[in-house]
Formats: sequence, structure tokens, C-alpha cells
Amino acid sequence: MFEYIGNSDVILDEIGSDNPFHFSDIMKIEYNIEENIFNEKRSVLLLDLKTKFSKKPQVMLSKFKFNNVSELSLKEVTNIDIYDRLIIKDMKNEPMDWPSEKRYHVHDDSGYGENDGYNYINFYCESIEAIGLEEFPYEDF
Repeated sequence: MFEYIGNSDVILDEIGSDNPFHFSDIMKIEYNIEENIFNEKRSVLLLDLKTKFSKKPQVMLSKFKFNNVSELSLKEVTNIDIYDRLIIKDMKNEPMDWPSEKRYHVHDDSGYGENDGYNYINFYCESIEAIGLEEFPYEDF
């Protein structure tokens, strides 16, 4: 997953290579439309993922930014458990030409482990970047 994410070292360096982790939940979804001085618009999706560690009780939030998002679908937005990961597929390697704004197909697993459907979230984006890692703000979770 991290091979497709720009600036991923802000998360991976902080976590460290000897600290196995997994994403358990999407804790925040923020969708924005940005407009530049030329009236060009692009959509931005910010996701905060609850990050748990195998060897420590500590919980963190990994923050990601998805640029030029299209075809965003959400199902059952009450509690979004992503069960370990988001699946990122680079569409550049597909047999048909994909537009640059649909470079990556991002989704969670459908629950059947086949990486082909989604259970909660599904979208395309032009680029992905890691924003940072923060302490989880709630002690009792």
C-alpha cells in the first residue's frame, strides 16, 4: 500500500520498522472541493485511520490526503471498520487507458478477501500522500 503513497516516510519513519501495525477503523472522513485562482476545481478526501500496534498498547491516527477524488461511494457510515487495510490498485498497469485523475482505485475489502469489492468505501484518485501521524486523542478507546 505505501508504495503508492507520497511522503509516506512521515508515517513509516515515526512508527519504525520493528513495530508491526494495522489500520482498524476510519475515524474521520473529510471531503472538500478546492479552487485555485484560475477557477480550476479539484476534490480532496482526507482520511484519518486508527492505527494499532502489535507490540504496544499505544493507538495513533495516520492521516492521508487523496487528491482529485472521483466516484466516491460510502456505505453504512456509522462505524467504518476497514479490517487492516485499504486496497490501492494502480490503474496505470491495466490493459485499457485510464485517465490520470483515475490513476488509483482505493477501497476496503468486501469481506470475502478477494480484493474485488468493497464493504464501506470506494473511490478513484489522482494521487495519494501521507500527511502525518498523531496520538489518538481519546484515552478510553
